Amino acid sequence: MGARQVRGPARWLFVGGAVTLAASGAWAIWAVHRDGMQPQDVAGVLGLPLGVLGLLVGAAISLSALRLQRASDGLGVALDRLAGSVEDVEVAERTHMLGTGAHLIDLHVDVEPRGGGAVPQGGRQRLSDVARWYCAAPGRLVVTGPAGAGKTVLAVHLVVRLLEARSPGSPVPVRLSIRDLTPAGERRWWGLRRARGGLEQWLVSSLVESYDVDGAAAAELVARRLVIPVLDGLDEMDAEVGEDDEDDSDRAREALDELNEYQGLGGSSPLVLTCRAQRYAQLAFQQAWLREATVLRIAGVDADQADAYVQLRSDGRASPMDAVADVMRGSAAGPVAGLLSSPFYLGLAFAVYGESEGSLRPLADFRTEDELREYLLARCVPTATAAANAAARRARASLVGAGSVRSRQAEYEAEAVHRWLHHMAGPEGRIASIGDVAGKWITLALSTVTGLALVAAVLLVVPDVLARCFPDEWWEHRQGAGASMLLAGLVTLGAGVGWMGILRDREPSRLSERARQRPARVSERMAGATCRAYRIAYGALVPTAAVVLGASFAYGDWYGEISGLGWYVLGVVTGVALPAVIALDEDFVAYTDRHELAGCVLLPALGCLAGPLLAETGSLAASAVCAAVLMGIGALLRLFGLARGYSLVGGAFTCAYFADPGVLGPGGRFPAGCLVGLAAAYVAGCVLLGSDRAAHTRQAVHQAGRRIEWLLPLGSFVLLMLTGVAAVTQLGFAGVVFIALALATLRLIGPVIYALLILTAHLRGRMPLAPDAFLAWAYHAGLLRIVGGAYQFRHSELQEWLDRNPTPPDR
Repeated sequence: MGARQVRGPARWLFVGGAVTLAASGAWAIWAVHRDGMQPQDVAGVLGLPLGVLGLLVGAAISLSALRLQRASDGLGVALDRLAGSVEDVEVAERTHMLGTGAHLIDLHVDVEPRGGGAVPQGGRQRLSDVARWYCAAPGRLVVTGPAGAGKTVLAVHLVVRLLEARSPGSPVPVRLSIRDLTPAGERRWWGLRRARGGLEQWLVSSLVESYDVDGAAAAELVARRLVIPVLDGLDEMDAEVGEDDEDDSDRAREALDELNEYQGLGGSSPLVLTCRAQRYAQLAFQQAWLREATVLRIAGVDADQADAYVQLRSDGRASPMDAVADVMRGSAAGPVAGLLSSPFYLGLAFAVYGESEGSLRPLADFRTEDELREYLLARCVPTATAAANAAARRARASLVGAGSVRSRQAEYEAEAVHRWLHHMAGPEGRIASIGDVAGKWITLALSTVTGLALVAAVLLVVPDVLARCFPDEWWEHRQGAGASMLLAGLVTLGAGVGWMGILRDREPSRLSERARQRPARVSERMAGATCRAYRIAYGALVPTAAVVLGASFAYGDWYGEISGLGWYVLGVVTGVALPAVIALDEDFVAYTDRHELAGCVLLPALGCLAGPLLAETGSLAASAVCAAVLMGIGALLRLFGLARGYSLVGGAFTCAYFADPGVLGPGGRFPAGCLVGLAAAYVAGCVLLGSDRAAHTRQAVHQAGRRIEWLLPLGSFVLLMLTGVAAVTQLGFAGVVFIALALATLRLIGPVIYALLILTAHLRGRMPLAPDAFLAWAYHAGLLRIVGGAYQFRHSELQEWLDRNPTPPDR
């Protein structure tokens, strides 16, 4: 899919061809000078190198042409699929924002070309004029305005219009939240400087994660500038900076610098950026702005535009909102005119007054904007709930809508919706993870208790069944059955802490298919469920079988011939590889800030000091008290933000080692190698899995893994077998089976923990039993929106109001 990918195989073909050609030429020269060759054979011998040369040239040309054709076809298919995926989301998003008729308020816009921005003329225009000339010749555009002015609505409208005017092979607009942009930087690694983060890598990862684009295709699309970034919310990058502050806007300035460097063959590549007007003015005062871009400032809604909007939405029928224009004219400087000049609040007012039943307070009675704002926000959730439920009932009763997304939606009570959204609100307008909704300590308790219960049940039943399948002389616990159970319990406790961190740090689940325009067919859902079940079973059973198979090798004749150095090397490989596989497979980081990085260094140092102290305690009670004190210190460090689960594991590891130190050289055989490997893995995790490096490390590993993708299953299987070969020397065959069964059970309990957390959060009144279906319903109800493949609240003021009001106010 590009020149780099074509040159690689062709280069190796030419290298091999040159070697073959040289060998055939040398053989021809030797044959000519050999005694006894007939003259008529000379021509054939000399023609052999020429024939080989022609064959190689033809094969190289054919191979390059075939690869180029496949790359071009694959890139075109990926581009068309991306356009279809974006259209599914953005058309639905426009419908939720503007209504079923997509009634865009044709607001006035002040257009200011800067630095060669492509625009026919400046001055005051309308949104329809902007959409027309921008879609004809996309360039760089900055959309500014106050909060609720319709910046996101215009961005969605431009995306849909660009898709409508797009020709095959043309760039595809993709709307993303710029606050998720990973800052660019460099890191030194063995004297070399490697780039990490940055705009292009973020665009590639967003295409892969949000729209299921293949990684190589996504990189090629971004490199060829076949993606038009539509970036929403520059003002949200520094949320802690107030509107009157002039400092501490580093993230926004760095983002603008990267956008200015986003160049293509024709110069500055097209993109759209939205930002609040006052925030963009602050950045411009600090000499930070998007260069060669046309700047738009969206004006507020006037009385005539509000009247036209009401007439379009009501389709000429009588509505309590018919008098809104007169009220706005009569209170030109009053609360109604001030608040309803925002398209968001005008649409909310139409939904409340034009579609709600019951007696409502007249608009003219409000004395302040805050009073009217609170009144409208208090009725946002009930109004949206009633409208969504009515739409679902109409869809189920209609032959046309029976197969639509609406017909498959449940109906909810407004009070429950309010309470759930209050608890499911995460930072920066996002939806909180299941671990945060259920609670940190509840997540930890459920993770550990569920793991211990299931592992104990499995180890009490399954080993007795498996013992009949193996010879009696194999079934032994080198350290005793109690030690094997204890080790399995410790592994389970560690896995429970790991599950808590994963569930609390992981982003919300992928968008449900209910959020799309076309619901998935039954066959597609069954195929998806089958694939997920297969992946879970494969991830649990195949590694278990590999470890047990490796342990069975210990009863072969060759097993005793392995040298001590071989066991040591195997221990190092095992100690490094297994934590690396787990760390790269799961979505976690070793530390998030400098304080936690200091904890990664401090806790192992404390473990080195505490280990000998723990060893000196003479009784079991004293050891338990000492261990409790150490655990308390670790908990305090965790509470004050100086430690993370990663550093706690490192501290426990060093404490356990120095309590009973052993040989770390090759003389210690496999256990010593494991200790060295685990220490190396811990240091490598601190270096490569920080919050600002983890994504880059995973991306680099996955890119390298794609080149040897066919070899990875075999390599993983062999590594697990070697782990079983080594572990049987310490635990015995029965002990290895115990640990393998515990690990298999822990891989299977993820869905169980998730279901229990949902049930617990539901019983506490924090979320419904089907959160994915509820989020899709809230999206179609207009309470949420989709940006970059993730749910967000429709408006920041709605989330802030829900945060201030845990329970619905009396209406």
